[in-house]
Amino acid sequence: MDRNDRTAVLGGTFTPLHAGHRALLHRALQSVSHEGPGSGHVVVGLTSTDLARQTRSDPSHADLLGPFAERRRALVAELDELSAAYSASYEVTRIEEPAGPAATREDLDVLVVSPEASAQRRAHRLNRTRADEGLRPLEVYTPPFVVAEDGDRISSTRIRNGEIDHYGRLVD
Repeated sequence: MDRNDRTAVLGGTFTPLHAGHRALLHRALQSVSHEGPGSGHVVVGLTSTDLARQTRSDPSHADLLGPFAERRRALVAELDELSAAYSASYEVTRIEEPAGPAATREDLDVLVVSPEASAQRRAHRLNRTRADEGLRPLEVYTPPFVVAEDGDRISSTRIRNGEIDHYGRLVD
């Protein structure tokens, strides 16, 4: 592989899609887009409903995500719009295990994760696992939290609770 051919990976449930998710997607696309020879690619792992049930502190929260097909459609529509500004291509893949493709794909260069402490710990563990398996560790890119107009971070939970909308505006 030409070192100009860079591939980024990120994953999540991406529902409801909000400004924080867009920041992660932009960062992934930015990290591998460039002018000149080579091409960039982003692998977006979309968490399956079954995996969400296994990994949530309250498995019933997975039922709030909506059907996988609908989440995938919304994510692809968002990526179609966002990716128009970048040279990188993208693919959306279903994640059935916690580390997803980041644990095993040799062609990856960059892991994009949220600034949450748990996401940072998972990124560190993932790179240790990759090294143990003889794979290159991934560069870890972390965009800052996107905050709502009240100064607290935007999250899917806050949106589902009716506190804010997808852009972080307070809901009356």
